[in-house]
Amino acid sequence: MPAMSKRPSPLGAGQAGQAGGPPRQASDRLPWGAGEPPPRRWPSHGRVDAPRGRPPRGHGEPQRRMEPARRAEPLGRIEAQRRIEPQGAIEAQGRGEPPWPPSTPPGNTGFTYTPSDSAPSTGSLPAITGGLIRRQGTFTSRISRDGSSEFPLEASRYQLYASLGCPWSQRALIACRLLGLDRVIGLTLTDPVADEQGWKFSDDSGDPLTGARFLSDLYLATDPSYQGSFTVPLIWDLRTRRVVSNDMAQITVMLETEFRPFHKPGAPDLYPAARRREIESLATLIFHTVNAGVYKAGLATTQSSYEQAVEAVFTTLDALEERLARRRFLLGDLITEADVRLYPTLARFDAVYYHKFNCNLRRLSDYPHLWAYTRDLYNHPGFGETTDLRQIKRHYYQSAEWITASAKYGIVPIGPQINWNEPHGRARMPG
Repeated sequence: MPAMSKRPSPLGAGQAGQAGGPPRQASDRLPWGAGEPPPRRWPSHGRVDAPRGRPPRGHGEPQRRMEPARRAEPLGRIEAQRRIEPQGAIEAQGRGEPPWPPSTPPGNTGFTYTPSDSAPSTGSLPAITGGLIRRQGTFTSRISRDGSSEFPLEASRYQLYASLGCPWSQRALIACRLLGLDRVIGLTLTDPVADEQGWKFSDDSGDPLTGARFLSDLYLATDPSYQGSFTVPLIWDLRTRRVVSNDMAQITVMLETEFRPFHKPGAPDLYPAARRREIESLATLIFHTVNAGVYKAGLATTQSSYEQAVEAVFTTLDALEERLARRRFLLGDLITEADVRLYPTLARFDAVYYHKFNCNLRRLSDYPHLWAYTRDLYNHPGFGETTDLRQIKRHYYQSAEWITASAKYGIVPIGPQINWNEPHGRARMPG
């Protein structure tokens, strides 16, 4: 991945919130998936939602009044409402009230770190160096419910930064919604299109919670000497104003284990203790051959490395097709962390990876069981409502790191025509 140019000088306290990112496009309204009860939506990119039961004014840091324009767009649960666009693309629509009210930002929104010489990166990948993709994040602190870490478990203290275009982010979004953690963790979505300066916030004055213009501001506020990638998802501590973790693999596990006291009644156990070894074994294979495999194929610089990556992708998809012919989900009749890690890649496969990353041996829709499994997950809470094909395609076809000579104009394809609501028949599968 080419190095990105240095971003502008950091914001000072007097500068925060003066200059803004590009206006939000009307076409970025979110197409949501199916479910009960009536639909609500996540905030559009750059908008902020905070958990319910946010501490009253005076708790923690000083707070300043929110502008009316800061109000979050609706977010949340879903109901299937499909329409066919004039071009034939099938999208979902949702309307309703947000279950996460807008966050109230702290009083001081300025950053006072020393600029580093590192070149920002959009960072939608964990890290790519030749054929190696690094899995672990750079910030790997833990939020602990037993007080064993410097970040104790508290409601309304932590904010999730994510992008609907990023597959790694979608894992965290799915886990939050499935477990009901949107009541205790705030959410900020970045713009899906990352430029040479990285992930950015679309609000006119940047991130309403911190005043940051770019995601990189949060990283450099935490560590002015940081020279790694500025990736999403990340967990931000509103009290100490530091990054807690950007470890994409462990963020969901942390949500599933350390945040258990805040899980909603009836929430699934996505990481059951008795099956963790099986989950991690399967998820590790999926990560290297499918999640990261599509990037190894799409970013290959030699024919042999490309062919090796593509072979690994489809060998694993073939095996998953056979596995899912005998069970509803990867580990039986219950959704687990393994399904959460696989789904975001499958959701993007036919729309992006098949064409743009040359993973064109077969389409996902050519696999009857795997495609039915994907549609089945799509209709569960958290999966469909965080699958926004408009933002996904905008991210891959318009972001700086994906623009090549053959796609320099950032034209977003109108297809493929996908009917996510076609009956999947998976409810009758054995466990």
